Amino acid sequence: MNKGRLFLDKNFYPQYLRNQGVKVGKDTIILYPSYIDGRLPYLVEIGDNVVISLNVTILTHDATTAFAGDMIKVGRVTIGNHCFIGTNSTILCNVEIGENSIVGAGSLINRDIQPNSVFAGNPARFVCSTEQFIRKHKEWGEIFPLFEGKGFESTCVENHKKEALKKQLDKTFGYFCDHLPIGSQSNLNIDELRNLGAI
Repeated sequence: MNKGRLFLDKNFYPQYLRNQGVKVGKDTIILYPSYIDGRLPYLVEIGDNVVISLNVTILTHDATTAFAGDMIKVGRVTIGNHCFIGTNSTILCNVEIGENSIVGAGSLINRDIQPNSVFAGNPARFVCSTEQFIRKHKEWGEIFPLFEGKGFESTCVENHKKEALKKQLDKTFGYFCDHLPIGSQSNLNIDELRNLGAI
């Protein structure tokens, strides 16, 4: 396998996994390094328009059951369309993640997730519906700083832009977007942001 292409070509790793037997839908991004169980990769099915972030582990077997005798638990893993799996998450065997769901970074998924849900934690627990998550961040996008991401996502960003971004994000957060809407910058002070539960 060409390790350089794993980092440079977002389509290379999903195609490599398809060749190993994983069913991967169209327009799905699986960032490397992530690990899909090499023993039974054909038990993994990933839908369309899914994003699997860095260092995600998907397991189709559980060898701890060997303590109970000559048996290793095996099970399918299915991830529906339009899901996001956060970095450093682990998905255990015999799990289905419903479509349009979000898994927070560092989560352990040991049971099914219903569609249109946000889960996070170890073990993962229900946080809110995807609709509630979207509504909250759209509202916050009206009051927190917005930045054109393409101007900041590079190792060659000018120092004055780096410092400006650091200053804007002092004790709060903002959002990157493709195009800035008019009047997008926040004028809220730190106390107001705290009252919103954002910091």
